[in-house]
Amino acid sequence: MTAAATSESRARAVALALAAVALAVGTLLVVSLTRTTAAGLLGDLDIYREAIRTSLAGGDLYAYTYDHPTVHGLGFTYPPFAALVLVPFALLESLPAKIIWTGLTFAVAIGCLAVLVRQAGSDSTGRVRAPSASRVAWVAGLAVPVMLTYPFLHNLVVGQVSLFVVALALCDHLLPRRWQGLLVGLAAAIKLTPLVFLPYYLLTRQWRQAAVCAGSFAGASALAWAILPGASLAYWTDKLWQTGRVGRTDSTVNKSLLGFLSRQLPDGVPTNLVWLVVAAAVAVLAYWRAGQHFRDHNLLAATLAVGALSVAVSPISWPHHQLWLVFAACWYVLQCGRTALLLGTALFVVFLGYPWFDDYPAGTVGTLLGIGVELPALAVLVVLGFGLLPSRRARVAPEPALS
Repeated sequence: MTAAATSESRARAVALALAAVALAVGTLLVVSLTRTTAAGLLGDLDIYREAIRTSLAGGDLYAYTYDHPTVHGLGFTYPPFAALVLVPFALLESLPAKIIWTGLTFAVAIGCLAVLVRQAGSDSTGRVRAPSASRVAWVAGLAVPVMLTYPFLHNLVVGQVSLFVVALALCDHLLPRRWQGLLVGLAAAIKLTPLVFLPYYLLTRQWRQAAVCAGSFAGASALAWAILPGASLAYWTDKLWQTGRVGRTDSTVNKSLLGFLSRQLPDGVPTNLVWLVVAAAVAVLAYWRAGQHFRDHNLLAATLAVGALSVAVSPISWPHHQLWLVFAACWYVLQCGRTALLLGTALFVVFLGYPWFDDYPAGTVGTLLGIGVELPALAVLVVLGFGLLPSRRARVAPEPALS
């Protein structure tokens, strides 16, 4: 057997072993979900389904409130277009809807990792250099820590739409150039935060992408207005501005910069004003980084930078919103260079710290736990500060080391 054949055989064995481990972890998570009796399991999916069912029956899409023993007043908070997209799940019975949703959550996460691995193993012309077995090994190997991070588990357990929104924006650059911006615009019509990509397109003079993004967002919103005029009027003139419908800004579960400042600034300081200044500075840094990556012809790195910005500047960023940063951690691991590996490892440590994501009453958090609670909120500054291609070598030869 030649050395090349031996190497290929070894790569296939590693890929198979890692795929088996990833499958075992995913299966364990699903089994744990089916056996838990905790309140609120796939609660967000229940909110989507019941609010849409209420609307289909002639009621108010935004009037439905979820019956939860500890959290009150939860209802549908997304634009009406999101309701149109989610209608198929409202038409299904609860069990098949939850099975399909959970299966899609795992499938989309694996798909996002495949995109990251493929891009990291491509040369400047887009040709994939890493063997298929090596790519499978990387996807499976990364899937294990990703599935165990709190942001993924939170998305999985509550049945959130965040992963699907992230996936749309993450994969937009794979479209033919004339259609790029389409998926971002649709993602923004489902959940507004992807609108942060519009300034990125304009600042990097991607005029067509900006037009497609704005056009698809406007078209999707107009379609929703035509089908759900009452809900659309209510959302765009009233519900959009009721931030209390989303949750408490100062909650320790909120990992946005506003959440961090709300918890850390003393009484009497104009928190919102400070936040606007900080958010503007972070936005400048993010768009500068994204522009750098765009000029390096690395659209995926630019996408991750802007996605990280959406986590930082949103008034409220729940743990599942931080999937952008989990994928940034994966991207670091895939790069060549010690700095990138250290950054990826540090981010994974942060997102595997489960106690740091809990909801703690004011005044009950000790010093060490208090530091840990704020690390996920500050992780975005690490990503944007170092950039998504932190070593010179990584920009020249982004290839997974398994090949």
